Amino acid sequence: MLRNEAATRIDLIDPALRARGWTGDLVREEITAGAIDIVGGEAVRRGKRADYVLRVRPVPEGQPVAVAVLEAKAEHLPPAHGLQQGKGYAAAKRLNVPFVVASNGHQFVLYDAFSGQTSSPRPMVELPTPNDLRARYEVTKGFALTDELARPLAQPYLQGEGVRRYYQDAAIRAVFE
Repeated sequence: MLRNEAATRIDLIDPALRARGWTGDLVREEITAGAIDIVGGEAVRRGKRADYVLRVRPVPEGQPVAVAVLEAKAEHLPPAHGLQQGKGYAAAKRLNVPFVVASNGHQFVLYDAFSGQTSSPRPMVELPTPNDLRARYEVTKGFALTDELARPLAQPYLQGEGVRRYYQDAAIRAVFE
């Protein structure tokens, strides 16, 4: 029996992420990436949730920096099936990430917004590690996340990470970048 999207995430993508070093606070799941409208004084979410936001930690005590969104789809679909949806999240700048990964749990494709290139389908055992994406991020941005000028990107939030919403974090990172 083929797995639906939820089962694909649990059975295939989550273990693949862990195996490639995407553990703990480097992975945030189900981040709302759609618009938020105010209707009758209440916040109403419009759009979908990004399945995963992948982050790197520049220094051990620092705040993780978001670098990619991963959009999961059911295993019977092509690996690139969720790419346009993920690109939409990236293009909207609500997450401020340069990389988009789409996966069916068996294979993935990677879109690099810096180059505009999308990889061919690759097996999940070749999914980029946190160090891989960090290195690509640093090369294309032109600075290392450990540079003195990049220190504000990794500055821990005074009241903890939970007090800032994803779009606030994205806006702050965009300014510092």
